[in-house]
Amino acid sequence: MEEYWATRTGRWRKAMRGLAAPSLADRLYEVIRRDVQEGQLPHGAILPTSERVASELVMKPDDVHAAYARLLSEGLIEERDKGRLCIVGHDRDASIGDATQIRFEAALLKAVREAAARGLSSTEATGMFKAAAIRLEEMQGKKAED
Repeated sequence: MEEYWATRTGRWRKAMRGLAAPSLADRLYEVIRRDVQEGQLPHGAILPTSERVASELVMKPDDVHAAYARLLSEGLIEERDKGRLCIVGHDRDASIGDATQIRFEAALLKAVREAAARGLSSTEATGMFKAAAIRLEEMQGKKAED
């Protein structure tokens, strides 16, 4: 999920510039709140750590803690095992699916980047993914026949 969140904080930085909130904490809170309400952050998605957000947005960790605390108090995010903060889901099954999709997208992005680093184009990498998906479907079809 590393790449996914790095992209997300970049979007947060851009969105924060257009807000006139009195503090950076208020701006960050507003941007994340909007993302949650508009479905940009799906249910079950794991938020990056306060330290990471502070580093990537060049702001004080206390400001990120304040924004997260406000989101926690309003029930938009929740703390799960090991202190991870996640987007609250209305439906437990939907949360699991959305979080799985995020992990899958991050893994796929990592695989495409690795393929590019080894000289493959994104088209070639995508073709390899499609071929693997077809093979998987064929394998599942054979299991169903047995």
